[in-house]
Amino acid sequence: MPLDPIPHDIEESAPVLSGHGAKLAKLTIELTDIIARETDLLKKRLPREAQSLHAAKSRLMAEYTATLNNLKVNEKLLGPSDSPARKYLRKLTDLLRETLRDHARIILRLKAVAEGIIKSVGEEVVKKNRPVMAYGRNASYQPLKGARPTSLQINQVI
Repeated sequence: MPLDPIPHDIEESAPVLSGHGAKLAKLTIELTDIIARETDLLKKRLPREAQSLHAAKSRLMAEYTATLNNLKVNEKLLGPSDSPARKYLRKLTDLLRETLRDHARIILRLKAVAEGIIKSVGEEVVKKNRPVMAYGRNASYQPLKGARPTSLQINQVI
């Protein structure tokens, strides 16, 4: 069941925007939606499907950054600081931040689980491949020379 990250009261209170303001609002809504979908897929343990959203998310983030920079240069396009356009964009941005916080929580949780699994596997490999100790010439323990090191590598980006 996909999430509906933009509450209807925010959509209904949308003022008439044009130019970079309208583009920023559109991109903020789309970015919030795609991040919420990705979070939902990760919660459902569907990392491949979540990974398929990465290209679209990267494109939206680049457009969002460029549009935001254009608005920073031309601040007067949105009117005074208490204008309806600024209030609306602030609401959308707050919603995006909340969605990003949820996303970060699930990512950190999944990262901790993955690191725990990798650590456990590594410790088990070390236990199994621990060199056998033998007595040397001076009656002290020394590892046998045939022991080979074991490495573990996982290279996958989500």
